[in-house]
Amino acid sequence: MSALHQQRAAKLMFLAVSFGFLVISLATARAATTAKERLATLSDAQFRQLQNRARHGDAGAQAALGVAYEEGLHVQKDLTEALNWYHLAAEQGNAEVLHHLGLIYEEGRGVVRSFVEAAAWYRKAAELGYVPSQCNLGTMYLEGRGVPRDLDEAAKWLEMAARQGNAQAESNIGYMYNHGEGVPQDDQQAVLWYRKSAEQGFAIGQRNLGMMYALGSGVARDEAEAMRWFDKASDQGLAGAWVNQALLYMEGTQTPRDYTAAERLLTKAIAGGVAEAAPLLQLCRQSLAANPAVEKQTATAAKPKAQ
Repeated sequence: MSALHQQRAAKLMFLAVSFGFLVISLATARAATTAKERLATLSDAQFRQLQNRARHGDAGAQAALGVAYEEGLHVQKDLTEALNWYHLAAEQGNAEVLHHLGLIYEEGRGVVRSFVEAAAWYRKAAELGYVPSQCNLGTMYLEGRGVPRDLDEAAKWLEMAARQGNAQAESNIGYMYNHGEGVPQDDQQAVLWYRKSAEQGFAIGQRNLGMMYALGSGVARDEAEAMRWFDKASDQGLAGAWVNQALLYMEGTQTPRDYTAAERLLTKAIAGGVAEAAPLLQLCRQSLAANPAVEKQTATAAKPKAQ
């Protein structure tokens, strides 16, 4: 296989694994973060009052006390005790705590990791209308983690969360439209949802939208716009976006050919943990070695090569 064919094959291979990136889990807990911030401002006397309210059944105080034990604020860190208080709050239908328990079991924080348990807690919160849980439950159905894979259920929960403005769900339902999973394949719908996610600053949505512009899928091909979205994603530390930028410099039809820039970006991607960038870096360096006097040229002016 010629070097050109190897380069094109590597490009197609990488696009297959990188395009339409799906977010498996967004492991954030806004409720816990907010409670942690509030706990840090409490005096010892105020914390004792909080403990008293928790013992008398106040669900909010029980949830906050769970955070205190999980984080070691005002008390010695004790994950077992934290779970005890979280469960008491959850029994009263506190949706944020139900979601937080889902995260704890999904990540295995102080418990045996269990996707089945995580999905069960997410479902309880999702059915109460808690949007982050709707997103996470939908994603678990999409991936078949903790529940049987069910694309109809995935689409239902993800679109429900997306329509309420959840950026992760917007990106994931965009992925489903992009690939025709659980919904009719529709690149324009994919672009619509990717854009909503990207405009909220969600890095994976930004990368996915960039790929749609790079390939001209669901939108007119525009490599400058693709590069702009890849820049936004990489600025947030999404190392895979550097690979997408490098591919535009190596193979784009509207982007100036620049193997030196591609080499720099691929090197950064590898340092950022993107192992798939390694074969592309090798091909990039082969191109540099074969064309030492032509490191940068416009894509439209590039000399045609034999297929």
